Amino acid sequence: MNTPQSLYPVTPVNVPLSVTNPSASFKKEVKKVLFSIGLFFLVYILLIILSVLLAIACVYAGGFVIIYSGHLVAMIAGLGIISIGIMVFIFLVKFIFSVKKHDESGTFSLSESEQPLLFDFIRQLTADTQTPFPKKIVLSPEVNACVYYNDSFWSMVFPVKKNLQIGLALVNSLTLSEFKAVMAHEFGHFSQRSMKLGSFVYNVNKAVYNMLYENRDLGKFLEKWGSFHWAVSFFVLITIQLIKGIQKILKIMYGFINKNYMGLSREMEFHADAVAASVSGSNNCITSLRKLEISDVCYQNVIQKANEWLEDNIRMENVYRNHDEVMLKYAEHNNLPVENATPVAEEGFFKKFQLHKVNIKDQWASHPPREERESHLQELNVSAIKDSRPAWVIFKDVEALQQQLTEFLYKTVPDYNEKTPLNAAAFRERYLNDIKIYQLPEVYNGFYDDRQVNDMDVEEVCSRQPDNSVGFSSLFSDDWMGVIKSLSGNEYDALLLKAIAEKQITTKTFDYDGQKMDRSVAPVLLEDLDRDISKQKKQLQEYDEKVVSFFFHAAQKHSEEEARNLKEKYKAHFENRKKAEDFIGNGQRIMDLLAPLLAGHTVEISKAETMAQGLRAEGRTLKPFIKSCLGLGLYDKNKDLKEKAENFIKADYQYFSSPAFIDNELGTLHRLVNETAPLISNFQYIQFKTILEYQLELYNRSN
Repeated sequence: MNTPQSLYPVTPVNVPLSVTNPSASFKKEVKKVLFSIGLFFLVYILLIILSVLLAIACVYAGGFVIIYSGHLVAMIAGLGIISIGIMVFIFLVKFIFSVKKHDESGTFSLSESEQPLLFDFIRQLTADTQTPFPKKIVLSPEVNACVYYNDSFWSMVFPVKKNLQIGLALVNSLTLSEFKAVMAHEFGHFSQRSMKLGSFVYNVNKAVYNMLYENRDLGKFLEKWGSFHWAVSFFVLITIQLIKGIQKILKIMYGFINKNYMGLSREMEFHADAVAASVSGSNNCITSLRKLEISDVCYQNVIQKANEWLEDNIRMENVYRNHDEVMLKYAEHNNLPVENATPVAEEGFFKKFQLHKVNIKDQWASHPPREERESHLQELNVSAIKDSRPAWVIFKDVEALQQQLTEFLYKTVPDYNEKTPLNAAAFRERYLNDIKIYQLPEVYNGFYDDRQVNDMDVEEVCSRQPDNSVGFSSLFSDDWMGVIKSLSGNEYDALLLKAIAEKQITTKTFDYDGQKMDRSVAPVLLEDLDRDISKQKKQLQEYDEKVVSFFFHAAQKHSEEEARNLKEKYKAHFENRKKAEDFIGNGQRIMDLLAPLLAGHTVEISKAETMAQGLRAEGRTLKPFIKSCLGLGLYDKNKDLKEKAENFIKADYQYFSSPAFIDNELGTLHRLVNETAPLISNFQYIQFKTILEYQLELYNRSN
């Protein structure tokens, strides 16, 4: 069965060969990577030769000890000597035989009988891109697509069949033409001979990484071998030190390869975009990039809600219909047009969120930013007819498929079927209600969005004489929103400039406000920026105080009692915020103490006693705060956490009883610190929202 031609978007004709030919920058990056790989293997072969010589020497020396010692301990030591040479050699060659399997736990395979139109669509696309048909096609829930395979040393030599992964939330976001563009990009990585070298480099990079960092099995073997006898453990320690020395040398070389590989990887992305444009048009590639950026934000919002609502014993019936609802709301909030329930944004929309002036080309980034990809696609200027039908048209039994993937998302949730299903209409109602709960009054013009009001002496501020020149309409003007956004951008830039000046970021040049700058000017720019930041912070501090004073005096016109209530609400908010800051410090100290255990390290008994002593001290500091959280009802929605909080208040946890840690006490402490933080943040937000609504109500009454 062939996909009807009407379901396969028209492929551009007469596309110049230059569009998909490797660029000069691609060839340059290939040369750099080949040089670094050649240098790496030169060092590697030298190490192999030395390891063979070491193995021969160890076998000879160990054999001599075993044959001529006549003593059991000496014979065991002889085995230890032999193991040094053998283990070092195995470490250097083991990656040749290892296979790194792609994690498929979040996917499930499709058959052609299940989705015949999709398979024929992909078959036509692989013919267009001159790519072999995938070994298998798998579905995943998220906004994502990739071509993957299990990599090993031998995949550098022999061709390996690729697998195609398609995220259903991606399908939910795109038109048929855009879906074709995204799939073509993935196949573009392997479509032409010029990319075979890029694929080879990728495999070399992965193989070297596996050799250096995937050594858990060897480590476990050495640990067991060392525990066999004390005479062996000494030689195991020597082996470990030798391997660490070799790793140190190879890691330096790997860093050199990886830096160059990242540069090549970016060029490979541009090339894959060119292949995609050649069969689907630059225009469809660009719109797909923009849609997916917004779609992913909305999808993550849906998943966040799904996790939150599990606490209320609710599960979603169809995540993808809910994804539509969130995207529609996003479009409404940002005044964006919609295509098949997906927001459509022009470049100007994204620029609103780019507040910083400092830009650095990230040499360790494997993917170029969307802006650079768009610019490259526009230069290619391949136009194609747009098919605006949703990508779902090439899928069979869409509703059933969406529900199947939704159930797949919940597969690790206990008693999934016992939870109340939530259909699209019920989701919309609950989601909009959640927005209403957290949405600040629009009259504030975003003045309090994504920022905290500055701390202040509320008594002193409210005692000031009212400023009759200030009116409500001028308090929350766009000018002040500009100051807030400028401060946010300046603080971001200051962090980057500081990192450049202190050489935490390795770069010779950077862009500042569109102009190329040498690294040496970073300290000068940082000094100027710090002055601007200080000035803006002072302005906002004074303005926050002016706003509080304005509403206090407005409330006084209506009622002295309600004005006092407003003042007390502000004082309580700042006091609670101070307590929350103390809790964060307390929690961080606890997490620092727990860090060795969380990392899986073995802790000596003497150090364990000291750690437990520190935890007991921090626990005593934490108790009053947890008690106040219980009083505020912060744990009421989570019965298990509430019970743990109540037990924590009553009990006298010791955390350690020689020779072992008390796991349930450590687990309770860790969970309370981790799960209380977002509850406090949410409480503070709702508390401040209440203040903003209350002062607005008082102002409206007085006018």
